[in-house]
Amino acid sequence: MVRVTKQLCEISTPPRPLDWLSGIRVVEVSTGVAGPLTGRILAELGADVIKVESRAKLDVNRVRVPREEMSGLADPETLQLEGFGLLHEASASKRSVTLNLKTEAGRELFLHLLSEADVFVQNFAPGWLERLGLSVDDLLHQCPRLVVLSATGYGQDGPLCQQRAYAPIMSSLAGLEGVIGYEDGAVVGASATAMADLNCSFYGAYLVLAALNGRTETGGGRHLDLSQTEACVALLGEAMVEYATTGKVPGPTGNSGPTGSREVVPCKDGRWAVVDDAPEGSELLDRDELVTRLHSAGSVATPVLTPQEVLQDPGFRDRGLFQQVDHPVLGELTTTSIPWHLDGSVPGVRSSSPLLGVDTEDVMTRLLGVTSEEFDRLTTEGAFH
Repeated sequence: MVRVTKQLCEISTPPRPLDWLSGIRVVEVSTGVAGPLTGRILAELGADVIKVESRAKLDVNRVRVPREEMSGLADPETLQLEGFGLLHEASASKRSVTLNLKTEAGRELFLHLLSEADVFVQNFAPGWLERLGLSVDDLLHQCPRLVVLSATGYGQDGPLCQQRAYAPIMSSLAGLEGVIGYEDGAVVGASATAMADLNCSFYGAYLVLAALNGRTETGGGRHLDLSQTEACVALLGEAMVEYATTGKVPGPTGNSGPTGSREVVPCKDGRWAVVDDAPEGSELLDRDELVTRLHSAGSVATPVLTPQEVLQDPGFRDRGLFQQVDHPVLGELTTTSIPWHLDGSVPGVRSSSPLLGVDTEDVMTRLLGVTSEEFDRLTTEGAFH
């Protein structure tokens, strides 16, 4: 998510909101990326996704320091809760309610909300529901058509299930970091990409869709136990098969690949390019000049783009990968869309990430039937903290 500084170019395939999951309601209790991004994918396929939050334990993306360029767009307290970019990437197109699940009233309202839902997405360590006097088995007994996705770092059981799950730890344990580096064996890794979280989110969305397809009118609820680390291991299928077949331990291979090598070379202007055959003196040329010359000579060459260049690239913009949304506090923002074209259209981002708890009263009164008087009383008692 970035602050928009100039008008986007015209999109050849205008985004449109999808209604493929119209009528499906998702309740999400999550933090970080894996759970929230799963919910966002479902939201942009048409589901009504309600993010349940608490001021006592905020989503980590509401407590991280916003980037400097966001300063001045809101008062410091509001900016702290709403200004971190990843919040908008992971939680666009949803509604937000606050519930204090440590109160009896908060738990009752939560259960009522789940009884009105089709899907429950959560990504906290195993045991948090049990500490509230609930369990997945209890939920499935009370809501036999409910699809429960637990997208946790290491799964619901096993020796690591209670360990904190951070992206570079999970991708390291999965073996992914260990195959990225130089040919001499020096590991570099790619921890900045948070691959474990992002990969898990799309697995999670696919699992939920499959489970929804398998429900019946009276039952068919499922508990989907998704380990982010195991999902990351699945990305190393080729290396695993090679080891099982040859006994050769996979490791960093630098620029070499199964079908040859491509070099990542520095250029005169401090930027980089990927080339099949690096000509002598390539470092004396600017990146774009080098790429142009190699293309003219019939060689394969590609610029290594920075995130800023990707954002401004007309090809990506023409495809609708980046969309503008209005945020009630921060103004006009750009966010990435879900990277699919469906029936020739880009799924439209329905809204920016919701303000903390902005939909609490509406959901409680309109969906759950809480009266205005009850809502005021429950607010005073701290049920919505």
